[in-house]
Amino acid sequence: MSNLIGQTVFARWKDGYYYPAIVDDIMVNVVKVTFLEDGITGTAVREHVVDLQEAFQKMQMQGNWGNEGLYYKGRLNEEAMEMYYNDGDVERLELKQLRGARPGETVVWKQVAGWVATGAVAGLAIYGIHRKITKKRS
Repeated sequence: MSNLIGQTVFARWKDGYYYPAIVDDIMVNVVKVTFLEDGITGTAVREHVVDLQEAFQKMQMQGNWGNEGLYYKGRLNEEAMEMYYNDGDVERLELKQLRGARPGETVVWKQVAGWVATGAVAGLAIYGIHRKITKKRS
């Protein structure tokens, strides 16, 4: 794994999803990374760091539709970086707009997990429904 320093990988974040990141350092049990989406640095245990090809082959990919923070499932053509969403839409993405999930691993919907304490769940649901309808129309 030491040859991964400087390489782009998918690393697991606190919400359970895997996001593209650059490997900064490799320590005994953890890997220090910088996430591409927002530049935040963090650490992930070695088992939660996956090289790009393995991630594309084995993970359910989701795309950040319109780069607005809402992720939708689809099939990724990694050569063209095009996401074929399950609802029929197609979008060209940058690597930083992807996230992945390993089958069977627990994930927490990031937006809901962060907003439950603030009582904004109803607002999130309404916003999500609005975005889905808006996405369908455009």
